Amino acid sequence: MDKNETTTYARHVWLGGHIYTEDDQAPLATALACEGQKLIYVGDDETAQKLIGPNTLVTDLKGHTVVPGFIEGHAHLQSYGESLLRLRIRDLSRQEILKAVGEAVKELEPGTWLVGGMGWNNEVWSDPSYPTRQELDAVSPHNPVMLPRMDGHMIWVNTQAFSACGITDDTPDPEGGEFFRNPDKTLHGCVANKAADMIKYYIPKPDKERRVKALLAAQKQLLAYGVTSVNDMSTDWENVCDLKELYEKGMYKLRFHGALRNALGQNADPKLYEYFLKCPEIDLYDKHYTVRAVKFLADGSVGAQSAALTEEYSDRPGHFGTRMYTDQQFYQEVSEAARHHMQAITHAIGDAAIDQVLRIYQQVLDEVPVPDHRFHIEHFQTITGDSRERAAKLGVWASMQPTHAPNSASMALRRLGETRAKGAYAAGLVLEILGRISCGSDAPVAPPDPLDGIHSAVTRTNGNLEPKGGFFPENAMTREQALKGYTIWGAYAQFTERDKGSLEKGKLADFVVLDQDLMTVDEDDLLRVRVLETIIGGETVYRSANR
Repeated sequence: MDKNETTTYARHVWLGGHIYTEDDQAPLATALACEGQKLIYVGDDETAQKLIGPNTLVTDLKGHTVVPGFIEGHAHLQSYGESLLRLRIRDLSRQEILKAVGEAVKELEPGTWLVGGMGWNNEVWSDPSYPTRQELDAVSPHNPVMLPRMDGHMIWVNTQAFSACGITDDTPDPEGGEFFRNPDKTLHGCVANKAADMIKYYIPKPDKERRVKALLAAQKQLLAYGVTSVNDMSTDWENVCDLKELYEKGMYKLRFHGALRNALGQNADPKLYEYFLKCPEIDLYDKHYTVRAVKFLADGSVGAQSAALTEEYSDRPGHFGTRMYTDQQFYQEVSEAARHHMQAITHAIGDAAIDQVLRIYQQVLDEVPVPDHRFHIEHFQTITGDSRERAAKLGVWASMQPTHAPNSASMALRRLGETRAKGAYAAGLVLEILGRISCGSDAPVAPPDPLDGIHSAVTRTNGNLEPKGGFFPENAMTREQALKGYTIWGAYAQFTERDKGSLEKGKLADFVVLDQDLMTVDEDDLLRVRVLETIIGGETVYRSANR
């Protein structure tokens, strides 16, 4: 009997499509059928029509392309939602941002914080120097302002913000952070990593109503992008409570896989640590909610000059970036995660940070054998030496963000020099040795649009088709690889390949209908492919006005 044969009438049948299943045994199909949340048939129209009963809903796909639901491999869900609600500064020039701030503070009482969404990018400004507090002071003399850089590892603040937090020219840099300073040692206005945390601590936290509004805003946009499942890299205690309530009310459709942030170590949130001890929680709310991972941060970013490098920054002699952990601290936390059957997921951008992560992962796994651990390195951004081979031997998973490469091209060349830049943001190089990677956006660092990510992965250019010719185009992915990175490989990265990532009988009916064939359109036209419909568990959760 064929694996797709069934005698059950389907709840819903889709016919006449051009379906890329990501099932190696049957890569193409024209029809799908589901009962409940799961597919009961994937194949040809003729057979699918036999599953149509008197109560079956039938949809004509009209030849449109269908792919498995996109899996966003790396996002910060709450932060992304908040960024959609805050002052928009993304893609604006320095002067446009200052004008927007000046207009926004007119609506605020003096002393009220103004917090921008992600994020300014000095690399695309005519003057790429870091912005100063005096520039913000001129437009906001009475309100503290905090504007995140696009990478999330640096903020731009004004004098009022420093004053509100009790930070002066004499405040020392904390371990793992930096207050950027002028030549005369006065505060400049840009603040990185743990130093930025000292300022964020004083910003009023959103209440529950605001948090839920942000989560719903994030969901709405992700569904429009065709995302059916999200890997969250910053799950905190409030997220756990808010999301469970939303799922109980039937208000959240996205499939959520969370990695707990700040759950372990000296500065752990006590409530989150208590929750960690009860984890993993897998497939709650009918396979919609899973928390089985812990997120660690080994270093910062190249843009904030805080990625930990083995050689000095090309544009800052004597500076090697910032490590967030000593080896012993990192070992203790990863070891505790492993002993509680939790997946370790670690942000590591600089080659020194990648080396540390691989060394500690090796030490922990030697002591706590986990045959199928799927520990992650998130970003794997600066490749030197034998790091890829060591990762492959250890079974470490690489999660990468294709849009980061073209958007960081000029900065990478300036900060790393051409030799190291050739091995930066290099998804193709990692694939050569590891064989598969998962893809994401790091939202709100970049918009979580998988089609934009696929375009960047294939062309090594951004939405403006820059840099011309692509950023080291030899490091590109093929279209087939890029689609896998957002579907079946994304499922492997979160242990869900038996349920999703491909369209096969018995798997979840999570898929996306597109207006064009992303495998045959011209490369640059990948930017113009649009989502017509997003289906999760057989239910349409987004439909374009053009559908």
